[in-house]
Amino acid sequence: MPGLRREARILAMQALCQWEVQKDESLESLDDFLTAGDPADSVVDYAKRLVLAYLEKRQGIDDRISAAAENWSLSRMSPVERNAMRLAIAEMLDDTIPAKVALDEAIEIGREYGGAESPRFINGVLDLVMRRMDRTPTDQN
Repeated sequence: MPGLRREARILAMQALCQWEVQKDESLESLDDFLTAGDPADSVVDYAKRLVLAYLEKRQGIDDRISAAAENWSLSRMSPVERNAMRLAIAEMLDDTIPAKVALDEAIEIGREYGGAESPRFINGVLDLVMRRMDRTPTDQN
């Protein structure tokens, strides 16, 4: 099953990248993109779930990335890095898989599809996001 989930994460990341380029965030374009290569239904379902989870909490997720990526605006990040991190945080917030798994998967996507420094950058940002998410309200004082 991990192979199918990774495939879904990659597909979801690619869908977000395509939306950015085409500036078309319609569910119809998402469905068309996700089913274009005829992936397994479980891959399409999980990819769509990830994209919709990101969309539901877009501002909060982007704020978390911006706060953790000091001196880096979202627009300055590569589309692969930005969107892999968005999806990883959406998974972390969903709390159905361990946050460390979401972080590791985003790093691997960065390694495969990003630049030479993508894995290190993604790791640094998501590690800080993950640590901040683990804090209880009393720890933040």
